[in-house]
Amino acid sequence: MLLSGFVVMALLAKWAVYIGFAAVVGGLFMLNLVRQQPKEAAVLRHYIASGAALGLVAVAVNYLAQVGSFAGDGVAGMFDGFMHELLWFSPIGESVLWRVAGFGLVLLGSRLILSTTLKIRQLAWAIVLSGTVLLATAFSTLGHSTELNFFSQSMVFLHVVIIGSWVGAFYPLWRLCSVANVKELQLIMDKFGQLGIGIVALVVVSGGSLLWQLFDKPSEFITSGYGQAMLLKLSLVCVILLIAARHKFILVPSLTNQNDPIAARKLQKSIALEVVVGVLILATTAVLSSVLGPVSLS
Repeated sequence: MLLSGFVVMALLAKWAVYIGFAAVVGGLFMLNLVRQQPKEAAVLRHYIASGAALGLVAVAVNYLAQVGSFAGDGVAGMFDGFMHELLWFSPIGESVLWRVAGFGLVLLGSRLILSTTLKIRQLAWAIVLSGTVLLATAFSTLGHSTELNFFSQSMVFLHVVIIGSWVGAFYPLWRLCSVANVKELQLIMDKFGQLGIGIVALVVVSGGSLLWQLFDKPSEFITSGYGQAMLLKLSLVCVILLIAARHKFILVPSLTNQNDPIAARKLQKSIALEVVVGVLILATTAVLSSVLGPVSLS
C-alpha cells in the first residue's frame, strides 16, 4: 500500500493524539498513586498538561492533513476554504470538535488540579474527568467506530481508557526510578502491580470482546491487512505482559535488598523497554483506526 504525504502526516498526527491521550489518562492514574508526594504530583500535573497540549496540536495537524488530502492541491490545499467548510460539517469535523473540547478541558482543569482549596480542586478534577470522557467517547463512537454496535463501542471506550492508563503510566514510573528512594519506589511499584492485575483482566475482556465482534474466522488475522495489524498489536501487548511479569516477580522484589545499587537501574531499563513497546502499540492503533479499519475485513 502506497501512502500519500498527507496520509502519512495524518497518521503521524493520529499517533501523537494517542500519545497525548495516554499521557493524560496515565498521568491521572499515577497522580492517584503518588498523591502524598507533592513534588511528584506537581511533575505529573505538568505531564498531564503536556499530554493535553500535544493532543490539541496533533488534532489540528491531523485535520489539516485530511483537508489537504481531500483538496488534492499540495500544501495550499490544507487551507482550501471550500474543503474546510465541507469537512467541518462532516463526521471529521465532529471528531475534531470532541477532541479539541476534551483536550482543552483537560488542559484547563490540570492547572488547578492540585489546588490547596478543596472546592477548586474538586471542580478541577470534574473538568479533567469530563474532558477525558469526551476523548474516550470520541475514540469509541466516531471514525471507524461508527461501524460498530453499541456493545462494541462500549468495549472500545473501556479498552482505550485502560490501555491509555497503562501505557501512559510507563514514563512516570521510569522517572521515579531515578528520583525516588528505594522504599518509595517499591511501594509505588507494588501498588501499580496490584492494580495491574485488574488492568490486565480488563484489557483481556475488552480486547477479547472486540476481536470476537470484529473477526468471523481466525484466518482473517492472516488474510486481511486489518487482521495482520491486529496480530502485531496483540504480539506487542504480549511482550508488555511478559515484561510486567518480570517486574512483579523478579525486579520489584529485588528492591527490598537496599544494598543492591543496580536494582533500581535494572528496573528503569526494563520500564524504558516498556515505554518503547507501548509507543509501538499506540502506533499500531493509529494505523488500525486510520489507514485500515474493520471495513477492510470485508
